[in-house]
This record gives sequence, structure tokens and C-alpha cells, in this order.
Amino acid sequence: MPFVTVLTPTYNRAHTLSRVYESLCAQTFNDFEWLVIDDGSSDSTKELIEGFTKQASFPIRYYYKPNGGRHTALNYALDKIQSPYVLNIDSDDALAMNALQLVHDAWERVPQDDYDRFWCVSGRCQEASTGKLVGKPYPDGINTLIGRKQHKKILKYPGEKSCCRKIEVLRRYPFPEFSDTKFVSEGMVWEKINQHYDQFCTNDIFRIYYTDSTDSLTSGAMHSSMRWRTYYYVAQFYLNECFSQITYNPTVRRALLSVSRCALLSHTPMKEVLGGLSAWYTKVLVCLGYPLAWIILKFQRIPY
Repeated sequence: MPFVTVLTPTYNRAHTLSRVYESLCAQTFNDFEWLVIDDGSSDSTKELIEGFTKQASFPIRYYYKPNGGRHTALNYALDKIQSPYVLNIDSDDALAMNALQLVHDAWERVPQDDYDRFWCVSGRCQEASTGKLVGKPYPDGINTLIGRKQHKKILKYPGEKSCCRKIEVLRRYPFPEFSDTKFVSEGMVWEKINQHYDQFCTNDIFRIYYTDSTDSLTSGAMHSSMRWRTYYYVAQFYLNECFSQITYNPTVRRALLSVSRCALLSHTPMKEVLGGLSAWYTKVLVCLGYPLAWIILKFQRIPY
């Protein structure tokens, strides 16, 4: 059983997977395996991974599944992971040279008495093109904060993160899967877990963040036809699961308007919108937001 599994879900990324592989070869910590979940690729991904497997000094496991979206690949991997920890690395990014050693050392720094309250080690990302930290560094003392106090503090330090997570916790919180979209925001799972566990935060760089792939999720090219439906589900989640955070979490406040705006853009009937909300007060607030959402769409000239 390795200490950590490096998990890469991939779809038609044979042109960028070498970047991940080369960063794994450069690691100074060797107690890991690479698990690749191929979400229905039609390019040369399988042959590429087979070539890596023959020459790598570390174990590589490859699984192919029909295309369903990144979140379904992450769900598929849950019962394949044999290590206590998993670190996700996208198929177009790379690990920092000593990332896995830093991950190991961070878990070693977690006080034994506090181990059960942390569900992940939250490290940082470095922008590949500039070499700069993405976002603001975590402040001193953040790991002494517990529950909502820590969550409030983390929200004040935004920016792309790279987390090594406990697999035993992830198995209890699989991604929701919808028939009408192949893209589900990771926040819908991470925020649910954050309500029950804390994060052990470090400013160590775990991941090199690349933005040069035209087919990346962040570029806006993938799943564009399903985008508004995806954002609708995200807004609905924040209103149903995180409404108690409305006083300090701006994402929850934005969701009040976003759910009606995305419902209009995705042609979701208002009856379905209200039926998907769990509290009467969110139903009222969303109804009040519909006229404003309509005005914003007219101003933005977004067709729907």
C-alpha cells in the first residue's frame, strides 16, 4: 500500500499527459503510485500510458471508462485507491519537484490529537508562466482555528489550491451525477465536507498550474453547451447546503441571483427551480431575484 495515490482523470489529453508523467519522475519521494482514469478518450492516451508503465520507476494503474465527465472519473476511482491519501493532479498540470515529500511532511506535522478533525492537507499552486503563488498565502495560526472560524478565514485567502485528501472521507461524499451535464463543480463536494472537517493549511507549493491548454475546463471551451445547467446546480447546492454561511460567504449571496439567472439561460422551468430548493425562505428570495436576473441578461445581451 503506497502512502499516497496521485490521481489523474483524463479525456483526450495525450498531448499534455507527458507533463504530469515527467513531474512524477522528478519526485524525491517515491512511496506513491499513479492512477489514471481515462474518461472515454479517443486519442492515443492508452498507448501513451502503456509506454509510461514500461519505463516508470513507480507503479502506474490505468482504467478506461465511458465518457461521463471529470466528476464521474473521480467517483470511479474511489474504490480503486489503495492508499490512505489521494492527491488529484489534472492532466494538463504538473507536480512541483518535491511536492510529494512536502505532502508527506505536512501530514507528519498534523498533531496526533487533531488528526481526526482534518480531512485534507491544503497546499498551494504556482502559476507556470510567472512562477508566482496563485492567490494570497495562508496566514500564521490558521490551523489552530476550528470549524466555522477556520472556514471564514480560508475564504479570505482565495486562489487555486492543491489538496491531498483522506480517501476514507471522500468515499462518504461522492460527486452528484446529473443526466444533463458532464461537468460538476468540485466545490459541491469540498464545501459539503468542509462543514464537518477542517483543513490543514500550508503555503508549500504542491502543483504547477498551467493555463495554456485550449481544451481545459477553465478556458471555457469544454462543456459549453451544458455550462448554464452546471452553474444552476452549483447555485442550487449553495442555497440548500450552505445558506447558513450567507453572512460571510459571498458565493452563497451570489447564488441567490445565479440560480434564477442560470435557470433562465438553461430554460429550466420556475416550478422546477422552486421544487429544487429546500427552504421556504430561499424560494421567496429566488422569486424576488427573477426580475433582476432578467434585467441583467437583457443588459448583458446574453441570448436564452
